[in-house]
Amino acid sequence: MNTSNKPVKRSVGREYAFKFIYKHLLSDFVREKNQIISDSKSFEEALNLFDLSYYEEDVEHPDNVIDLHTKTFARELILGSLRQEEENSEMIEKYLTNGNLQKVDRMNLAVLLLGAYEILHDKKTSPSVYINEYVNIAKKYCPNDSQGFINSILDKLAKDHVQ
Repeated sequence: MNTSNKPVKRSVGREYAFKFIYKHLLSDFVREKNQIISDSKSFEEALNLFDLSYYEEDVEHPDNVIDLHTKTFARELILGSLRQEEENSEMIEKYLTNGNLQKVDRMNLAVLLLGAYEILHDKKTSPSVYINEYVNIAKKYCPNDSQGFINSILDKLAKDHVQ
């Protein structure tokens, strides 16, 4: 099996998960997010609906393609992040200078939740790998000043919770 593309595919899976999580952090989708967490059928329906827009080719996204293995990885990230959202949000909030998670940009929050989930649940991989991945997502999708913020929060979380 050729694993040379594995890091790239994982990055694609993280971006897919980021876009899905971000959508479900918006106030219009809170009810759907709560259904997704507890009902696998709702999750499948939400993923299928999301895929329709994800795969639609446009000027900004000429090659949004995701293979089955990468999508499986993304699904695990999505469900894990959503199921651990409350617990991980509390941890993230401790590292905010204003201590108010509600004031965090929703794109940044999506990145932080995914990063926190991976850092806290995969002890075999160095947290620096995840921090780098999520800083790159922040550079690509989040407001201009986000990458330092993301790096700082995930770094503090990793130092306090990963031995």
